[in-house]
Amino acid sequence: MNRLRPHLLLTVLLALISGCSTKLHIPTYDDAPATAPARMQHPLSIQYLGVGGHLIKYDGVTLLTAPSFTNPHFMRVGPFMPISTDKERVDQYLPDVSDAEMILVGHAHYDHLMDVPYIMNQYATKADVYGSRTMANTLMPAVAKERIHVMNDLMGNVSKPGEWVYSHSGRIRIMALESFHAPHFMGMKFMQGTYEEPQESLPWHAFGWKEGQTLAFLIDFLDQNKQPAYRIFYQDSASQEPLGLVPTLDDQKDIDIAVLCPASFSQVDNYPESIVKNTRAKHFILGHWEDFFANDLSGEQRFVRNTNQDDFIERLNAVLPAGSDWTLPALFSIQYFGPEGALPQ
Repeated sequence: MNRLRPHLLLTVLLALISGCSTKLHIPTYDDAPATAPARMQHPLSIQYLGVGGHLIKYDGVTLLTAPSFTNPHFMRVGPFMPISTDKERVDQYLPDVSDAEMILVGHAHYDHLMDVPYIMNQYATKADVYGSRTMANTLMPAVAKERIHVMNDLMGNVSKPGEWVYSHSGRIRIMALESFHAPHFMGMKFMQGTYEEPQESLPWHAFGWKEGQTLAFLIDFLDQNKQPAYRIFYQDSASQEPLGLVPTLDDQKDIDIAVLCPASFSQVDNYPESIVKNTRAKHFILGHWEDFFANDLSGEQRFVRNTNQDDFIERLNAVLPAGSDWTLPALFSIQYFGPEGALPQ
């Protein structure tokens, strides 16, 4: 009986948290034009897919950061409550990803990884996936081994760069960075742990999707001369500095766009300030902002629970570099960017 108490405690705690989402009152960017403005040549486009998902395109090449569409109800994500990919929901809401070359996974929780096997096998059939060893060992039962890439030994940190890893076309390269997953609530972090060996089957409950090593990524989209046209910083969890920070690189290329994560930002120190000051991006995108538990993907979204949206924006604005801006993208909105991450005027 005593062995059940920690799981019972977690379930009760999760239930207590479940009523704490708030109505969004930050203006969202909600345009979704089919094409870029005619005056923009070779723009970068970023479509927000919800949670950690972004579909990023430049000059005929595409990268996807791991999306979540299934989004089970809060009361279904306790220990030993069965969950699995809602294939009909993925079929309905996933845009065309048939040309995606890379899928990036920052950490291996269910809301970042559970839908990935179905997406890779049914839709993004040309894409390889990149993430932690735990991510790889979790996916092994469902995704071909040669399509899975472990970044643990290649990642950098604020003191030293990691190794660049190139897509099949050679037009996208990524660098994994050692990062950190903020605690979920009152300093407590759920679904921790690693898988050191390949699993025999996909996890069947939320707590089986273990975090693993959390990563951030630098993403370079290269022009026809294989020079970085756009550099993006991406993370899918608020991080505790110095984890998640970008090292100095020899090429001196600025970061054009940085993706921040408001969820649980108050559970770590100096966030978003640390990332904003470190990246000094031209434009900041706020991802993973909506309360995704059983959310209606075609309806109005609420702000992520237990997160003070006004405090986050106030702190972001206080350290925003001169000439930089930010957007909170609506679900499935598309933003187009010109050189150095500039939005069309």
